[in-house]
Amino acid sequence: MNKRRFLIIKQQGMTLIELIIVIAIISVLVGLLLPAVVQMRQSARNTECRNNLKQLGVALYSHEARLEHLPKDGQNGWGFGAFILTEVEQSALYQQINPEQNPASPAYKPQIDTGLPVFLCPLFARKGPKLTDGSGRSSYMGNAELFSYGAMLEDIRDGASNTIMLAETNSEHAWALPGLATISGGPNNSPLGSDHPVGANFLLGDGSVKLITSSVDSNVFGALGTINGREPAGEF
Repeated sequence: MNKRRFLIIKQQGMTLIELIIVIAIISVLVGLLLPAVVQMRQSARNTECRNNLKQLGVALYSHEARLEHLPKDGQNGWGFGAFILTEVEQSALYQQINPEQNPASPAYKPQIDTGLPVFLCPLFARKGPKLTDGSGRSSYMGNAELFSYGAMLEDIRDGASNTIMLAETNSEHAWALPGLATISGGPNNSPLGSDHPVGANFLLGDGSVKLITSSVDSNVFGALGTINGREPAGEF
Protein backbone atom coordinates (compact mmCIF):
# COMPACT_ATOMS: atom_id res chain seq x y z
CA MET A 1 0.00 0.00 0.00
CA ASN A 2 2.80 2.40 0.87
CA LYS A 3 4.68 1.48 -2.32
CA ARG A 4 1.60 2.15 -4.42
CA ARG A 5 1.04 5.54 -2.77
CA PHE A 6 4.70 6.43 -3.42
CA LEU A 7 4.29 5.64 -7.10
CA ILE A 8 1.22 7.88 -7.36
CA ILE A 9 3.07 10.81 -5.74
CA LYS A 10 6.06 10.24 -7.98
CA GLN A 11 3.89 10.27 -11.08
CA GLN A 12 2.34 13.60 -10.03
CA GLY A 13 5.76 15.36 -9.80
CA MET A 14 6.70 18.27 -12.13
CA THR A 15 8.67 17.39 -15.23
CA LEU A 16 11.77 19.29 -16.33
CA ILE A 17 9.90 20.90 -19.24
CA GLU A 18 7.11 22.09 -16.95
CA LEU A 19 9.68 23.53 -14.54
CA ILE A 20 11.38 25.43 -17.37
CA ILE A 21 8.00 26.84 -18.49
CA VAL A 22 7.21 28.03 -14.93
CA ILE A 23 10.62 29.70 -14.63
CA ALA A 24 10.11 31.39 -18.01
CA ILE A 25 6.69 32.71 -16.95
CA ILE A 26 8.11 34.07 -13.69
CA SER A 27 10.97 35.75 -15.60
CA VAL A 28 8.48 37.43 -17.95
CA LEU A 29 6.39 38.67 -15.02
CA VAL A 30 9.46 40.06 -13.26
CA GLY A 31 10.51 41.77 -16.49
CA LEU A 32 7.10 43.41 -16.76
CA LEU A 33 6.92 44.52 -13.12
CA LEU A 34 10.50 45.77 -12.67
CA PRO A 35 10.14 48.95 -14.81
CA ALA A 36 6.98 49.85 -12.87
CA VAL A 37 8.80 49.41 -9.55
CA VAL A 38 11.71 51.55 -10.77
CA GLN A 39 9.32 54.24 -11.96
CA MET A 40 7.51 54.25 -8.61
CA ARG A 41 10.81 54.69 -6.77
CA GLN A 42 11.85 57.54 -9.04
CA SER A 43 8.47 59.20 -8.53
CA ALA A 44 8.81 58.91 -4.74
CA ARG A 45 12.30 60.40 -4.83
CA ASN A 46 11.15 63.22 -7.08
CA THR A 47 8.34 63.98 -4.63
CA GLU A 48 10.82 64.07 -1.73
CA CYS A 49 13.09 66.40 -3.70
CA ARG A 50 10.18 68.72 -4.43
CA ASN A 51 9.19 68.70 -0.76
CA ASN A 52 12.75 69.67 0.20
CA LEU A 53 12.62 72.66 -2.14
CA LYS A 54 9.21 73.69 -0.80
CA GLN A 55 10.53 73.52 2.76
CA LEU A 56 13.54 75.63 1.79
CA GLY A 57 11.18 78.08 0.11
CA VAL A 58 9.15 78.45 3.31
CA ALA A 59 12.41 78.98 5.22
CA LEU A 60 13.53 81.70 2.82
CA TYR A 61 10.17 83.46 3.02
CA SER A 62 10.34 83.31 6.80
CA HIS A 63 13.87 84.76 6.78
CA GLU A 64 12.81 87.55 4.46
CA ALA A 65 9.78 88.37 6.63
CA ARG A 66 11.93 88.44 9.77
CA LEU A 67 14.90 90.43 8.46
CA GLU A 68 13.32 92.11 5.42
CA HIS A 69 15.80 90.59 3.00
CA LEU A 70 16.91 87.21 1.70
CA PRO A 71 20.20 85.74 2.96
CA LYS A 72 23.34 87.12 1.36
CA ASP A 73 25.38 84.20 0.08
CA GLY A 74 29.01 84.79 1.02
CA GLN A 75 28.35 86.99 4.05
CA ASN A 76 31.08 86.22 6.59
CA GLY A 77 32.14 83.38 4.29
CA TRP A 78 28.90 81.42 4.74
CA GLY A 79 26.46 80.15 2.12
CA PHE A 80 22.80 81.16 2.20
CA GLY A 81 21.91 77.79 3.75
CA ALA A 82 23.69 78.68 6.98
CA PHE A 83 21.39 81.65 7.53
CA ILE A 84 18.14 79.65 7.37
CA LEU A 85 19.08 76.86 9.75
CA THR A 86 16.63 78.09 12.36
CA GLU A 87 13.82 77.95 9.80
CA VAL A 88 14.60 74.31 8.90
CA GLU A 89 14.55 73.14 12.52
CA GLN A 90 18.31 73.36 13.05
CA SER A 91 18.38 76.07 15.71
CA ALA A 92 21.11 74.36 17.75
CA LEU A 93 23.38 74.18 14.70
CA TYR A 94 22.66 77.83 13.89
CA GLN A 95 23.58 78.90 17.43
CA GLN A 96 26.85 76.98 17.24
CA ILE A 97 28.07 78.81 14.12
CA ASN A 98 26.12 82.10 14.47
CA PRO A 99 26.81 83.09 10.82
CA GLU A 100 25.53 86.64 11.29
CA GLN A 101 28.41 87.31 13.67
CA ASN A 102 31.13 84.72 13.11
CA PRO A 103 33.23 84.28 9.95
CA ALA A 104 33.38 80.77 8.52
CA SER A 105 36.61 79.08 9.58
CA PRO A 106 38.13 75.61 10.15
CA ALA A 107 36.98 75.93 13.75
CA TYR A 108 33.45 75.21 12.51
CA LYS A 109 34.36 72.19 10.39
CA PRO A 110 32.29 69.78 12.55
CA GLN A 111 29.23 71.92 11.89
CA ILE A 112 30.06 72.42 8.20
CA ASP A 113 30.47 68.65 7.85
CA THR A 114 26.96 67.97 9.14
CA GLY A 115 24.76 66.31 6.53
CA LEU A 116 21.24 67.78 6.43
CA PRO A 117 18.57 65.80 4.52
CA VAL A 118 16.57 68.93 3.63
CA PHE A 119 19.45 70.07 1.42
CA LEU A 120 19.86 66.70 -0.30
CA CYS A 121 17.89 65.34 -3.24
CA PRO A 122 17.38 61.59 -2.57
CA LEU A 123 18.62 60.79 -6.08
CA PHE A 124 22.03 62.04 -4.96
CA ALA A 125 22.05 59.60 -2.04
CA ARG A 126 24.33 57.29 -4.01
CA LYS A 127 26.98 60.03 -3.82
CA GLY A 128 26.54 60.22 -0.08
CA PRO A 129 25.50 63.12 2.16
CA LYS A 130 29.01 64.56 2.20
CA LEU A 131 31.51 65.95 -0.30
CA THR A 132 35.00 64.54 -0.74
CA ASP A 133 36.33 67.10 1.75
CA GLY A 134 33.75 66.03 4.33
CA SER A 135 31.43 69.02 3.98
CA GLY A 136 27.68 68.42 4.13
CA ARG A 137 26.39 68.19 0.58
CA SER A 138 23.70 70.39 -0.93
CA SER A 139 21.74 69.54 -4.06
CA TYR A 140 20.42 73.09 -4.37
CA MET A 141 22.00 76.40 -5.36
CA GLY A 142 20.61 79.90 -5.09
CA ASN A 143 19.99 82.22 -8.03
CA ALA A 144 22.90 84.67 -8.11
CA GLU A 145 20.55 87.54 -8.93
CA LEU A 146 18.74 87.07 -5.62
CA PHE A 147 21.37 85.90 -3.15
CA SER A 148 24.52 87.72 -4.20
CA TYR A 149 23.47 90.85 -2.29
CA GLY A 150 20.56 89.76 -0.12
CA ALA A 151 17.63 90.94 -2.21
CA MET A 152 14.09 91.53 -1.04
CA LEU A 153 11.19 89.65 -2.59
CA GLU A 154 9.81 92.94 -3.85
CA ASP A 155 12.94 93.25 -6.01
CA ILE A 156 11.52 90.51 -8.25
CA ARG A 157 9.91 92.70 -10.92
CA ASP A 158 9.58 89.96 -13.54
CA GLY A 159 6.95 88.14 -11.51
CA ALA A 160 7.62 85.70 -8.70
CA SER A 161 6.08 82.80 -10.65
CA ASN A 162 8.47 83.53 -13.54
CA THR A 163 11.67 83.77 -11.50
CA ILE A 164 13.87 80.93 -10.26
CA MET A 165 14.91 81.15 -6.63
CA LEU A 166 16.69 77.82 -6.10
CA ALA A 167 18.01 75.38 -8.68
CA GLU A 168 19.11 71.77 -8.48
CA THR A 169 22.79 71.07 -8.95
CA ASN A 170 24.85 67.92 -9.34
CA SER A 171 28.10 69.78 -8.68
CA GLU A 172 30.14 69.42 -5.49
CA HIS A 173 28.33 72.03 -3.42
CA ALA A 174 28.16 72.42 0.37
CA TRP A 175 25.07 73.82 2.08
CA ALA A 176 27.15 75.84 4.57
CA LEU A 177 29.53 77.48 2.11
CA PRO A 178 29.08 80.08 -0.66
CA GLY A 179 28.15 79.01 -4.16
CA LEU A 180 25.55 80.52 -6.47
CA ALA A 181 24.23 79.65 -9.91
CA THR A 182 23.87 81.90 -12.91
CA ILE A 183 20.66 80.77 -14.58
CA SER A 184 21.34 80.55 -18.31
CA GLY A 185 21.57 78.08 -21.16
CA GLY A 186 19.39 75.30 -19.80
CA PRO A 187 18.61 73.19 -16.72
CA ASN A 188 21.62 70.95 -17.38
CA ASN A 189 24.01 73.85 -17.84
CA SER A 190 27.03 73.57 -15.50
CA PRO A 191 26.88 73.77 -12.51
CA LEU A 192 23.17 72.96 -12.77
CA GLY A 193 21.74 69.54 -13.45
CA SER A 194 20.15 66.60 -11.69
CA ASP A 195 19.77 62.84 -11.76
CA HIS A 196 16.06 63.10 -12.56
CA PRO A 197 15.39 61.40 -15.92
CA VAL A 198 13.83 64.30 -17.84
CA GLY A 199 14.98 67.54 -16.18
CA ALA A 200 15.58 69.24 -12.85
CA ASN A 201 13.48 70.71 -10.06
CA PHE A 202 13.43 74.46 -9.43
CA LEU A 203 11.94 76.56 -6.66
CA LEU A 204 10.23 79.65 -8.06
CA GLY A 205 9.82 82.98 -6.31
CA ASP A 206 6.18 82.32 -5.48
CA GLY A 207 7.11 79.21 -3.48
CA SER A 208 6.03 76.71 -6.12
CA VAL A 209 8.30 73.95 -7.43
CA LYS A 210 8.57 73.21 -11.13
CA LEU A 211 10.26 70.35 -12.96
CA ILE A 212 11.83 72.00 -16.01
CA THR A 213 12.80 69.59 -18.77
CA SER A 214 16.08 69.67 -20.64
CA SER A 215 14.19 70.56 -23.82
CA VAL A 216 13.19 74.01 -22.54
CA ASP A 217 14.12 76.91 -24.83
CA SER A 218 17.41 78.45 -23.67
CA ASN A 219 16.04 82.00 -23.98
CA VAL A 220 13.01 81.09 -21.87
CA PHE A 221 15.23 79.48 -19.26
CA GLY A 222 17.54 82.49 -19.18
CA ALA A 223 14.53 84.78 -18.66
CA LEU A 224 13.58 82.73 -15.59
CA GLY A 225 16.94 83.58 -14.06
CA THR A 226 16.53 87.37 -14.11
CA ILE A 227 14.59 89.34 -11.51
CA ASN A 228 14.24 92.59 -13.43
CA GLY A 229 14.98 91.73 -17.03
CA ARG A 230 11.51 92.70 -18.23
CA GLU A 231 11.67 89.89 -20.81
CA PRO A 232 8.70 87.53 -21.31
CA ALA A 233 9.44 84.12 -19.82
CA GLY A 234 7.27 82.12 -22.22
CA GLU A 235 6.14 78.54 -21.68
CA PHE A 236 8.28 76.25 -19.54
